[in-house]
Amino acid sequence: MAEEDRITLIIEGLPEDEGQVRLGVFLSQLQSLSAAITQVDRGLSEGKPATVLRIAELSYRSPIKVVLEPQALPNRPYVVPAILTRLERVTEALANGDDLSGVDADLLEDIRGLTRPVGKTVKSAALVFRDRTFELTETVGSKVDRALAVDEECEGSIEGMLEQINLHHGANIFHIYPEIGPKKVTCKFPPKLYDDAVAAVGRRVEISGMLHYRIGASFAHQVAVSQIDVFPPASELPDWDDLRGRAPDATGALSSEAFVRELRDGWR
Repeated sequence: MAEEDRITLIIEGLPEDEGQVRLGVFLSQLQSLSAAITQVDRGLSEGKPATVLRIAELSYRSPIKVVLEPQALPNRPYVVPAILTRLERVTEALANGDDLSGVDADLLEDIRGLTRPVGKTVKSAALVFRDRTFELTETVGSKVDRALAVDEECEGSIEGMLEQINLHHGANIFHIYPEIGPKKVTCKFPPKLYDDAVAAVGRRVEISGMLHYRIGASFAHQVAVSQIDVFPPASELPDWDDLRGRAPDATGALSSEAFVRELRDGWR
């Protein structure tokens, strides 16, 4: 693993905490960074993780410094350079004020999570990778807020494969991957749909609810779920042999050939 493939998170605590970082904030920052890297990893690997993060260095002296070392999972492609390139492009866009409409909404949510404690429960935070330092400032958080602003809401439904469910601490979030349209959609569901959501993991579903669209977006990025309908697997669907003889009187007194011939004559 090359040194340039490492990602460093630096956090400095508040002066009133003597520069020390509170445990809850530290864990939250690590979780947001891990989630951001995982979002990019899955996006590069057809929705399946290809990378695991290891702690290569950890320094507690203020500021805290955590060095993460991404490594490929067994029998999975090595996408670490592509992950860093993607993070580099997104952080550059945030730093320069570029258009963020094409950036994955979940990734922006995780970056917003990294900026949220700054100025409140930590003095500063930054990411360092490829000899670049990206300051996680309140200004960056405001840019993300504007990029994630919901422009339109409407009732609707979306079909796709249900994957990546998160039930931790009542998050109640899963993703669906449609065959057409958006690459993935984040779905937030109420507690009453808990059992339905868990039972639908790995299945093709139709999700109904309130669809949220970002400014200028053609497709919804998020759904407030009100209903989950699961499609049966292909192995359970009837084939032509199963349909044979199901409606023996459908053609009346006519043979099948005569019935079809009469229908064709009606089209003329």
